[in-house]
Amino acid sequence: NAKRKGNYFESDKYTIIYALGHLVTLCEPEDYDKKLKYWTIKDLPIIPKEFKLKPIEETKDQFEFVKNFLKNEKFEYIVNACDAGREGELIFRFIYKLSKSKLKVKRLWLNALTKEEILNGFKNLRDGEEFDNLGKAAEARAEADWLVGINATRAFTRKEGLLLSIGRVQTPTLYMIVEREKEILSFKPQKYFEIFV
Repeated sequence: NAKRKGNYFESDKYTIIYALGHLVTLCEPEDYDKKLKYWTIKDLPIIPKEFKLKPIEETKDQFEFVKNFLKNEKFEYIVNACDAGREGELIFRFIYKLSKSKLKVKRLWLNALTKEEILNGFKNLRDGEEFDNLGKAAEARAEADWLVGINATRAFTRKEGLLLSIGRVQTPTLYMIVEREKEILSFKPQKYFEIFV
């Protein structure tokens, strides 16, 4: 029975807001130190003592909107209804952490988006702390991607003199595609026979 109120929904029991995907990201090297805006080999590796977060520029207004709700103490708790998985957990935790919310978190964990599954999920909300290890794994993956991407991209770009984007997933995936293309290009057709009986 939720009614739309601008860009959120409200029922007698819940207020529903949405994130539009990632609203928060890890800070860039120059956010830690202005001199890191310029790519030099001598500054590598760049390893922050502590990773910091910032709103994504294009969706900053939506982050501020969500943050106001997350900090509103009229609410008893927050329901994290992001996708059931590591990435959904990361999206929520980055937003929650940067908002500096102190509200208790409950988790809506859905395996399907049927009406029955959603109603059952709300009846059986889980404690957000149950998902701390998933959240830590998500943050560790994001930080690993950052460390590999930032440092390797800058190192190879400086060494080769042209922009080379290097990533934990994209680089090995590109390698597999290139190897397969080489196999296709070097294919030599051979005669073969089929037997029909």
